[in-house]
Amino acid sequence: MAEKTEEMPSEEGAADELQKFLVFTIRDERYALPSGIIGEVAVLEKVFPLPLVPDYVRGMINRYSIPYALIDISRFLQKDSSDASKVIVLKEEVEKVAFLIDDVIDIADLPSSDLLKIEKDANDFDSSINACFEWKKNNVLCLDTEEVIGRIRKDFDREVSK
Repeated sequence: MAEKTEEMPSEEGAADELQKFLVFTIRDERYALPSGIIGEVAVLEKVFPLPLVPDYVRGMINRYSIPYALIDISRFLQKDSSDASKVIVLKEEVEKVAFLIDDVIDIADLPSSDLLKIEKDANDFDSSINACFEWKKNNVLCLDTEEVIGRIRKDFDREVSK
């Protein structure tokens, strides 16, 4: 169930602050991540395969001599593999993870009152989405980065213990 977040006025009583999101596509669906957690967007280069990983982990990529786990986010979310050729690399302090995406659409400057929070329910098909918003007449789903990374960690632990 989606509901509008409460409007939080700034100290000067003005309308709510703008939040920046990177809007991107995965198999014709629009998704977003907060821009503050993104290190870079790059073209996919060489992928180094890894054993004993979940099926949505394509392997490792090297970004400036730092290894990042490459997550096929389409397979993670939609259960279908992607042939995408771009990656969103999260900032190293967030997690050494890169998401495989089709394309970057835009940077959305969004008033927090326009962000619709999605209440999580045990019956939800995917708890990896925590909010949504309308951008240029399209619905955009916001990935819950903490939830996604938490699920990846659990899946890694499960694969290693097999």
